[in-house]
Amino acid sequence: MKRRIAALVLVLVVMPFAMFAAGGKTYKIGVAMKDLSDQFVKNIADAVKERAAQLPEVQLIMTDAQGDMNKQLAQVENFVAQKVDAVILNAQDASGLGSAVDLCKKAHIPIIECNTLTSNTNYDVYVGSDDVDAGKIQGEYVKKILGTQGDIAILHGPIGQSGEIKRKQGLKATLLDTTPGIKVLAEQTANWKRDQAMSITEDWLQRFPSIKAICAQNDDMAMGALAAVEAAGKLNSVIIVGVDAIPDALAAVRDGKMACTVFQDSKGQAAGSVDVALKLAKGGNSPKEVMIPFQLVTKDNVDKFIGKNAK
Repeated sequence: MKRRIAALVLVLVVMPFAMFAAGGKTYKIGVAMKDLSDQFVKNIADAVKERAAQLPEVQLIMTDAQGDMNKQLAQVENFVAQKVDAVILNAQDASGLGSAVDLCKKAHIPIIECNTLTSNTNYDVYVGSDDVDAGKIQGEYVKKILGTQGDIAILHGPIGQSGEIKRKQGLKATLLDTTPGIKVLAEQTANWKRDQAMSITEDWLQRFPSIKAICAQNDDMAMGALAAVEAAGKLNSVIIVGVDAIPDALAAVRDGKMACTVFQDSKGQAAGSVDVALKLAKGGNSPKEVMIPFQLVTKDNVDKFIGKNAK
C-alpha cells in the first residue's frame, strides 16, 4: 500500500513537470490558405506545417479556400467560433477578406497576414514580401533584354488580389511608364493557373505574332506560357519571366527556356508567420511588418536557389 501511495505521489509530481517541459499550454493557430492548387501557396502551407511540427506547444488547424473568397471568410468565422489563439490569413481577395480582419479583432484574436494583404490594415502583422518589388524586378530585367522597343503581354493573377495589384504597379514603375517603346498588346488573368495561362498564350501567339515577352505574375502561369511558346516553336523569339522560383521554373531558367524568375521565400514567410502567431498568442509584440526581400533569379545565379522553396 505504501508503495502504491509513493508511486501515486511520484506520478503527481512528474506529470506537472512533464506538462511544463512540453510547454504547458497548447496554442491553437488557425491557418486559412487561399488555394493549395497554387504551387507556391502549397509550398507555404507545407513550410507552415514543418515549422509548427518543431513547436510542441502549437496545435495547427489548416484550411484550403480553393480560391473561393466566401469559403475562406466562412473558414475564418469557424476559427473565431473555435476560439483559436491566433489566425494566419493568406487572403484570397484584398477587399473581400477585410471583414475577416474585423471578425478576429472583435474577438480579440491576433491575425497575421501571410504572403497576401487585405485592404483592411487593421491586421496585427504582415509577414511576406513587397509585391511591388517583384514587378519592378521583372520590369528591369525585361528592359535589359528588350531595350526600349518591344511588344509584350501580361498574365495577371486573380483580379483584386494584393499580389496581382502590386506586381502590376511594379511593372508599370520600371517598364511600362518609363519606356514608351514597350507596348502591351494583351493582358488577362489566368488566376495563377498553369492550364489557363497555356490556353491564353496559345491564343495570343496566333493573334499577336509580334509578342517579344510574356510577363507572368507567378511561375505556374509562366510555366503554362512556356508550354505554349515551346509548342509553337518560339522559344528563341519570346522571353518569359515569372515570380516565385518554384522548382520547375528554376529548372526552366537553368535550361535557358525562361529568362528569369523572382525568388520569393516561402519557407521564410511560413516560419515567420508561425513564430509571430505564437508570440502574439502568448501576449507578446511584433513589428507591424516582417518583410522578406525578393531576389532576381537568372541563369547566372539559379543554382544557389535550387531546393530553397520546396524539397
